[in-house]
Formats: sequence, structure tokens, C-alpha cells
Amino acid sequence: MALSRRDYREALKSIDVIYSVPDTGAMFRTLCEKLRKFIGIYSAIFVPANPETGVFLFSGYEIFNNQEGAMLAYLAYYAQQDPFVSCGWFRDHPNEAARNTDLMPKLIKTEFACDFLMPMASVFYVIASTLGIQGDTVGMLGIHRQKREGNFSRRDKEIINILLPHIARAIHIRGLLRMTDPRGGDNGVIMTDGGGRTLFMNDEAKKALRGVPLKAVPNPGLGAAPVFFKNRGLTFRVRTVPLGNVQRNDGRAKIKIVLLEPCPPRHRIDPRLDGLDLTGREKEVSAMVIQGYSNREIADRLFISEMTVKDHLKNIFGKLEIRRRSELAARAMGVRAHDAKNESAPEP
Repeated sequence: MALSRRDYREALKSIDVIYSVPDTGAMFRTLCEKLRKFIGIYSAIFVPANPETGVFLFSGYEIFNNQEGAMLAYLAYYAQQDPFVSCGWFRDHPNEAARNTDLMPKLIKTEFACDFLMPMASVFYVIASTLGIQGDTVGMLGIHRQKREGNFSRRDKEIINILLPHIARAIHIRGLLRMTDPRGGDNGVIMTDGGGRTLFMNDEAKKALRGVPLKAVPNPGLGAAPVFFKNRGLTFRVRTVPLGNVQRNDGRAKIKIVLLEPCPPRHRIDPRLDGLDLTGREKEVSAMVIQGYSNREIADRLFISEMTVKDHLKNIFGKLEIRRRSELAARAMGVRAHDAKNESAPEP
């Protein structure tokens, strides 16, 4: 269905709200007020997701024109009866809105509608989607109407689909900014201008690129799938954060931050290593081995000699009764090591 000029104009105004209001809760409420006048909504909810696991959170949710008790009842009991959950829509279709009546045509006869939607939430028609960008799930958005107000139209659905990736991006940017501190951590941080010129690059980014030009790093854009950069056996998750315009001597330039996160990330490795009988230093060495770093690279990052790294590996291998680096990754991450039978000697 083709949208009218007015529809596109109002959608652009909504996108401006999404990016211009810095607080997620305030942005959500302001956007809902606009949508109430634009397409007609009764209420709405936003449920955030853990940026590391994608699991929806019981805290930090936002509601618009609805009861707190209804939201708590949904999260505690009725969520599993929601057709968006039971049909797998939230899991499989990020940034793609659907109507609950399309997923469950006989919704009116279900316990979810009769016991929750109409009596507790005071609504019946729902259009909803998960919010995802660059491989991360940032939350879930649900927009509602009462039964007497009628269902959402194809036009309404198309307008919501235009807004979804921008809502995901705006929320995602706020979360990623916590990862951009160039003074510490494992992430490579690169700042570029609109012409692709590098304004800043921390040591971790230089080590990740290893002389490869920045233009070889893929751009995740607004896509919902994760994007990776591989270089000499190491893999990095790529994320980008736009920072707007800054004044340069030769005019205004758009600034962008590129994040290179080693894979698998430390927040996934460290809990696995906690269950092994290793010292703090041995856990650091093990994490870097799992990420694919060589002994020399581990030594450079930990400011120790390569011989010391080998001594740590010898102790680690002895404690875990393993012989190779691939076995260390398999033990810690719960994956199957590649065929080690054809390898005759242990790796130092």
C-alpha cells in the first residue's frame, strides 16, 4: 500500500523525535503521543532486552496509557500465551511488525484474550515487533487498540515498519556508548569523519587491523544481523555508532565510531572460566587463547614475556589435562574441538 505525502511527512517527524529525545523512556512516551494522533493508538509498552543475551528484562520497561498491574501480570504469567511469543514471531522477525489477529485468527476465543487482553489490559488489537540492530536485540515494542477502535490497517503496519529500525538504532546507540571508552577494555575504537578519514584509533583497534585498511571492515548499517571482521585468524564483531556533526576547518563533518569487539567477547568467556581451577592470570591467558591470539600477542597485551605465556599455558594444560589450544576452547565454551587425533604434538 502506497503511503501519502502526509504519512511520510509525519513519519519523518516521528523519526526526528526518536533521535532527538536522549532518554529512552521520554522518547517512548513522546513517540506514543505522536502515534496516538498519527495512526490512532490506545496504549503501548516497551520491554528492554539484555544487550548481551537478548533476554527480555522484568525491569526497566515503559508503559503508555496502561495499568502497571497489567504489565506485571503479562511478564509474570501471560507472556507465554501471547501469540507473538508462542508463534516465534518475536524470535524470528526483528524490526518486522505483525498484528496479533494475523498470527492467531481465532484470538477472541483464547484464554489470553478473554483473561488478559480485554479485562486486564483493556485492549484487544495489538501490533508488535522485537527491536534488533547489528545482531543485538534491544527490546520489544507493542502498540494496542481497544476492540471498539478496530484493527490496525496495512497503512498503520507500514508506518510502524518504517519506524522500527530507527527506534532500535536510537536505543542501541545509547547502550553502545558505554563500550566506546578508548582508555581501557578489549574493544577496538575508531573514530572517523564523513569522508572515511580516521580521526582517532586506540591501540586495540590498531592490533585488530594489523595494517589492513579501515575500508576493509564491513559496515553493519541498520541491518538486524551481526557483522564480523576476520583478520589473520582473529574474529571481531563490528558495531557502529553515529555521533552527528562536528565543526571542522573545512566545514561540518559527520562523525562515526567503529567498535571492534573480539569474539567470543570476554563477558561470555569469563563465566565459563570461573568454573575451572585456574588463577586470575591463567584465566586472562586462557581467554585470549580462546579468542585466537598468539603467544606473542598475549605477551604484548599482558606486558609479560612470551616464555611466561608458555609457562602459564603449560600450567593450564596440566590442570585441565589437555594438550592443545583447541581443547581449551572446547572445555571452556562447551563446543567440540576440531579433530585433534591427527595432531601429534602438544601446543606450548
